[in-house]
Amino acid sequence: MSQIKDVLAELAKVEGVLAVLVVGRDGFVIEGITTEDVDLEGIAAIVASNVAAAEAMGTEMVRGMIRGLLMEFEEGPVAVGPAGPDALLVVVGNARCNLGRIRLEMKRNSQLAAALV
Repeated sequence: MSQIKDVLAELAKVEGVLAVLVVGRDGFVIEGITTEDVDLEGIAAIVASNVAAAEAMGTEMVRGMIRGLLMEFEEGPVAVGPAGPDALLVVVGNARCNLGRIRLEMKRNSQLAAALV
């Protein structure tokens, strides 16, 4: 197993996590792990587009660089954070996941993921 896959596997162990992936800002999956039938390529494309839109909004509103993006849905959240200048760390959770734990683990692992991308 590659080192980046090891980092993602650690994040995937968090209770309620359905998928963890590193996405290029171009919308392509760099690496991903899923515990259920999740379309990683589809998530990657949509996440990259949403982050680009959020960055444009931040620029327009003079809010600085984006630190992360959190989308909460009825069936669970999708959390996005930086994994270096050219990649994003994405975690998809179910409705029972602990969002605080996911955010903590993302912060702990984002720099490591960035170093491996």
